[in-house]
Order: sequence, then structure tokens, then C-alpha cells
Amino acid sequence: PLLYIHWFRPLQTFDVDLQTFRIAKSSHQHRPNAVVLPANLLLCPCHLIPRFSQQ
Repeated sequence: PLLYIHWFRPLQTFDVDLQTFRIAKSSHQHRPNAVVLPANLLLCPCHLIPRFSQQ
């Protein structure tokens, strides 16, 4: 099996209310920075929580 991985920028901003770091998608030439890799290269999955608008 293959994995589609969308890269994110390094952690920079800490959200005090959520007690987590905010992340932002990485891009290259205004396009998503992503790669397709074999599943056997996966070291550790992670779950991302969306941040919804206050409005």
C-alpha cells in the first residue's frame, strides 16, 4: 500500500487555549508540498484536530 503525505511547516505557534501547537500546510511554488511513499516507511501516525472559526 501507498501513503499520500501532505507536509506541514515546523511547529512555531502555541495555542494556549487548546494547549497544542498550531500548524500550517507547507507549499512549494504555490502548490501543496506532498509526496506518495510506501506504507512500510511510516514511523508514527498523527491525528490533527481542525480549528473552527469563532464566527
